[in-house]
Amino acid sequence: MKKIFKLLLLVTLFISCGKEKESEKQTTIPKENKLIYTQSSESVTLHPHEATDVYSRRIISNIFDRLIETDENLKIVPGLAESWEQLSPTELKFNLRKGVKFQNGDELTSEDVKYTLENAKKSSKVGTLYSAIDSIETPDKYTAIIKTSAPSGSLIHHLTHITASILNKNYYESTKDVNHAPMGTGAYSLVEWKPGSYMTLKRNDEYFRGKPSIEIVEVRGIPEENSRVIAIETGEHHITGDIDSIGRKILGDRKDIRVEEISSLGVGYLGINTEKGALQNKNVRKAIAMGINRDIIIESVLSGAVEKANSILGPGVVGYSKETAPFEYNPEEAKKLLEDSGYKDLSLTLVTSNNELRKQMAEIIQAQLKDIGINVKIEILEWAAFLSATGTGKSDLFMLGWSNSSGDADYGIGSVLHSSMKGSSGNRSFFDNPTFDALLDKGKVELDPIKRSELYA
Repeated sequence: MKKIFKLLLLVTLFISCGKEKESEKQTTIPKENKLIYTQSSESVTLHPHEATDVYSRRIISNIFDRLIETDENLKIVPGLAESWEQLSPTELKFNLRKGVKFQNGDELTSEDVKYTLENAKKSSKVGTLYSAIDSIETPDKYTAIIKTSAPSGSLIHHLTHITASILNKNYYESTKDVNHAPMGTGAYSLVEWKPGSYMTLKRNDEYFRGKPSIEIVEVRGIPEENSRVIAIETGEHHITGDIDSIGRKILGDRKDIRVEEISSLGVGYLGINTEKGALQNKNVRKAIAMGINRDIIIESVLSGAVEKANSILGPGVVGYSKETAPFEYNPEEAKKLLEDSGYKDLSLTLVTSNNELRKQMAEIIQAQLKDIGINVKIEILEWAAFLSATGTGKSDLFMLGWSNSSGDADYGIGSVLHSSMKGSSGNRSFFDNPTFDALLDKGKVELDPIKRSELYA
């Protein structure tokens, strides 16, 4: 599903700087030089190695930088590293920019890179992205050489990911609550966080890319889309993300409001806990897939603003294949599969976060599955509680999305379905298939992009 992502390029806006015209400044920057940004949920953590949700990562991306980044065309471009080279199939050398400062004034060095990636590899939540790393050498202050245990075609993409944000070694070794007190080199630093209310970011005047235009950014988590839409209409808030269907039309009809839409790499999906009861039966899972009419969901709830997915990978991702054929809507075949499996009447629980769009989608799924003999109870949870319930395997079915922000299939598939990632790390379906794992493992180390794509397909 090529999801329409309604966020006014948060990273770009926050760090925009340079010689723009005075008239442009007056139309894009509030007079008090404070911007209020809202999203449908508040952040859970601001530690790059702990954040598995997009609401946290959006903020992290403005507080930290990576060695390398990707531009809007998914081309890998310089970040904290001004250049890099593949010394051998298992050695990747990065030359750091000189004079880059963390927000506390410390200078960025190769020791910070080494500390960051070694700890990322140890992380239970994101470690799989960096498992190929064998060691990191720091021959001098501005050089880091990453050595891998085997060739890795995915590592260069993973190093552009938010979880590869470079940490301040001295600060993180001496600070206790680093989940709520981040320290990076980014365009903005955290000055206040009141959970349940707001978060305040202040610009980094010494940012290596240049002084950001906007001084203060206030971030608020507001689940109700209608409230966010009204606040934008009245000018109380300046930017909001996560706007769908009705809200999108309301704001799009206003000449004084700009709606920015880009194609996302991510997908929205219904997750199935493959380790629970009847859901261990593959034909029951197949019946659920065939009992859902996605076209109706797309046209009604999503107003036709997305494309129907054919896999967990979205178009544009390295490894995506347009030849992949999913199970299509076939209620009669779904009923037969359930009956043949001995599950004529089945009761399941579907959990979703307090996202209005997902609640509406869950209700349609509930009605459609009832038609094939599956009774679904919907539970709506606050975001942190939702992550806990799905990560610990308490749910039967769940509504979720995967942003695939590295643009690589290893992250797009491996993090969600590899058996090593079962639970809160990403594989909330608890899917475990050795043959599938083996293909993912081969794709991870393959350097030839064509062969990698074939493995993922």
